Amino acid sequence: MEAKKKTVGFAPEHASASNTPDLGSSTTAPRPINTNGARTSYDSMRSSYEEQWGLADRASQKTRMVSPREGPGFPKDGKKDKRSSIISPSSAAGPGSQSSSSASSSLGGLGIQQSATGSNTTTASGGAGEGQQQQQQQQSQQQQQQQQQQQQERKAGAPSQKSMTKAERRELQEKQRAAKAAARAQGGGASGGAGGSGNAGGGGGGGGSGAGKKGTPSTPQASSTFSPNPSKQLATSFPGAETEKAIAAAESSQTKKRERLTKEIGLFAHLDPPKFANTASAPKDLHPAVVNVGLQIAQFKICGANARCVATMNAFRKVILDYQAPPNTTLSRSIQAHLNPHISYLVSCRPMAVSMGNAIRYLKYEIGENLDLPDEDARALYVEKIDHFIRDRITAADQIIREHGMQKIQDGDVILTYARSSVIEGLLLAAHAKNIKFRVIVVDSRPRFEGKQLLKSLTNAGIDCTYVLLTAIGYAMKEVNKVFLGAHSLLSNGALYSRAGTAVVAMTAHERKIPVIVCCETYKFSDRVQLDSFVQNEIGNPDELVNDANNNFGHSSERYYDDIRGSNSPATTATAGGGGGGVCAGGAKRAVLSNWREMRDLKLLNLLYDLTPSEFVTVVITEVGLIPCTSVPVILREYLPMIQQ
Repeated sequence: MEAKKKTVGFAPEHASASNTPDLGSSTTAPRPINTNGARTSYDSMRSSYEEQWGLADRASQKTRMVSPREGPGFPKDGKKDKRSSIISPSSAAGPGSQSSSSASSSLGGLGIQQSATGSNTTTASGGAGEGQQQQQQQQSQQQQQQQQQQQQERKAGAPSQKSMTKAERRELQEKQRAAKAAARAQGGGASGGAGGSGNAGGGGGGGGSGAGKKGTPSTPQASSTFSPNPSKQLATSFPGAETEKAIAAAESSQTKKRERLTKEIGLFAHLDPPKFANTASAPKDLHPAVVNVGLQIAQFKICGANARCVATMNAFRKVILDYQAPPNTTLSRSIQAHLNPHISYLVSCRPMAVSMGNAIRYLKYEIGENLDLPDEDARALYVEKIDHFIRDRITAADQIIREHGMQKIQDGDVILTYARSSVIEGLLLAAHAKNIKFRVIVVDSRPRFEGKQLLKSLTNAGIDCTYVLLTAIGYAMKEVNKVFLGAHSLLSNGALYSRAGTAVVAMTAHERKIPVIVCCETYKFSDRVQLDSFVQNEIGNPDELVNDANNNFGHSSERYYDDIRGSNSPATTATAGGGGGGVCAGGAKRAVLSNWREMRDLKLLNLLYDLTPSEFVTVVITEVGLIPCTSVPVILREYLPMIQQ
């Protein structure tokens, strides 16, 4: 009996018997394989399948799917470059007659009739394939060079991201984004430089990667299929891989300005940099009184919580008096919108004090409570409210605090105070006017030396004073029996928010069992809770810490500038050489550390405030009496309802 014949796969019924192998006989020869990789027994089936579904015209446009690992930027490991196999069979055969002959043979194996314009089409696609191959080779060479440069930098000992601070990692991310943008720009220019060469109606494309708009489109490349190129991502994974020119071109202006103003310190990177008043960026319709106050506050010509609050309220008083409501509206309903840009301008000059915020909140509360008044009545009412706030909450409150504070001062006392507080200054002058005999130790610190102004006022009144710096606080505290301190604000948890250095004075006095008395008005109380001075603070100009002739805050500059008055002796020149100083072109001596911004390992930090915990404060003197620090929430609830509006 004849051996049963079996067929592999789904062979069509009209397939020849010779193409069906006899698995029963051992002498059956293996099926031959065509040049395109297809079995001979499937040729007729494939052609009938493509003719049935209309795929005969699409067979010439098929491309081989490749892995992303075969793209440019990966090592070849000594193997043959596979980029030539990515393009279509017609373009892989090469230009000219060879490409057309190979295309016709491969298409003939698939049973597809070649069109009359096939030779022209294959020529165009072959030329475009060569142009894209050259472009890919250039890109792969550039990427290999970048990888070699990265390996060298790794060997050089580039720091890891785990050892970097938060600010350094942020700077590295900005550099990586800049390098990516520069790489995209370079890649776009390289791809636009080479044009495809069309033959039949296509022409040459100048600056594009195709064969022409009207010609036959070339076969899409596999490199354009996989847009994310791993080699470009690896090129920016390590610091220093990009050039300095690309970094400088891509950095934003805000980053440059921040770097110019201050070198960030990681622990305080979340705080705003020092602000400088700029009238050029201010709105044109601002009142001149507010502009003047903003400039003086930014330049520290108006310093202190009470002085800043009074100046701000007086400026708003002038704004209200000069304001004219627009047509079809009333003053009471439009004045608040008119005040908002003025408030924003003051915030842009310098962070707003707690006292200023409470006063502005009170003014808005009064405006909102009186919306149905005529314009002139509303104007008079708002001006009266401002005058009453200054009189009741600042002037009268200070007088009451003086009366309570004088009860704590006795003959023979040695009182220590830090920096300058207007309330403490008035208290000491009032006690001296009552013929109370006491001595004052004024503790001061850089960079502003505010205690010198207090010292001048007390000595002019005839009070016996001693002036020391904060570094001598331990020695000066030996003979002190009372400490009086001012306050920028009292927080809801009882913490004292005041000038930087106040916490050192309070803790030193508490260690020696010396009472610490704080004088503070109730309008400075805040419902904010703060546990340390890192969460929220104000950073001053770091140049104030540098001895500069143009930035002298009360201390003598002749010690640091021997020839500031024109002398140019050899001794002066020799003295100027150390500590970052030098001699300028005009002969004057340069400031110590004047080039601190160019020093990579040097950073300056000028914090304006610190936080003193409530356990280091004995009592707080207010206009409502002597209270402990823990009673701040009670005062906010009972006496200051308008602040919480």
